[in-house]
Amino acid sequence: MTKKQKITLVSVFAAIIIVIGVVAGVLNHRATMDGMKTFQVEVISERDNYSETTDCKSDAEYLGEFLRTFEGCEWQESDYGIYITGFNGMQEDMDNQYWWCVIVNGESSTVGADEVPLQDGDVYTFTLKQGW
Repeated sequence: MTKKQKITLVSVFAAIIIVIGVVAGVLNHRATMDGMKTFQVEVISERDNYSETTDCKSDAEYLGEFLRTFEGCEWQESDYGIYITGFNGMQEDMDNQYWWCVIVNGESSTVGADEVPLQDGDVYTFTLKQGW
């Protein structure tokens, strides 16, 4: 194989990898919705024997933006966006490895609340988990 053929082969392979990456990003991206959205927020803490579901409406684009105004949500700003510390007085407990897990439509979120787009009809669940 000549040097020119090797360069061509590597260039084609790199282009294929880039196209696959772009397609995967587009398929995995959830676009934000403009306007008012209706959705549910569930807060669950087995430790505190607590479970409550609230029907919500908001024109916020992202979950973090909404949570900053959601009554009962306790949070602080971090270098990575909003960090949820509690709901309705039920606090995380780092010494005992309790933390709030963000779940969107039954699946754990892979991004922070500031990156989760609010979608009409979605269910956002906050579960107090124990253990890392």
